[in-house]
Amino acid sequence: MKNAAKTLGAGLVLAATAACGAGGPGAPANTSTPPVVTTPSGLPTSLPASPPVAKPPMSRPTVGPPPSDKMLPPSQVETRLPAQVSAENGGLNVHLELSGCDQARADLAEENARRIVVHVTIDHGKPGQMCPQVIRYVVLPVKLAEPVGTRTVVL
Repeated sequence: MKNAAKTLGAGLVLAATAACGAGGPGAPANTSTPPVVTTPSGLPTSLPASPPVAKPPMSRPTVGPPPSDKMLPPSQVETRLPAQVSAENGGLNVHLELSGCDQARADLAEENARRIVVHVTIDHGKPGQMCPQVIRYVVLPVKLAEPVGTRTVVL
């Protein structure tokens, strides 16, 4: 792209120089050597760079919940939902993708020494209801009596 701009600019300068010096009364006869085009040393020889474009950070995905060191490994979570679970402040956070009119809630159903059972309810709205086609990322907090530790979380 820069080479094309340089070539186009040089061609325009050459054409303008040839047009200014050609023809007219008292013009010198055409010589076989092409005119020499010089540019002052203080002027830039290329077009200015385009403004910088903001790029998303490379260390994070651009969709979905942000990654966290507090996310539980998939081996510790049993679920049939497309969800992730994080442990924070002695409780759980269930990270879900919802669409349009969806509403969700998470309730603690069981908590013992081996596992934590969380009942997740997703309401998809009324039949025939017009809903926007968007994806939202929600975090549903669940309060626990004790921190998760190594217990299995069942959604």
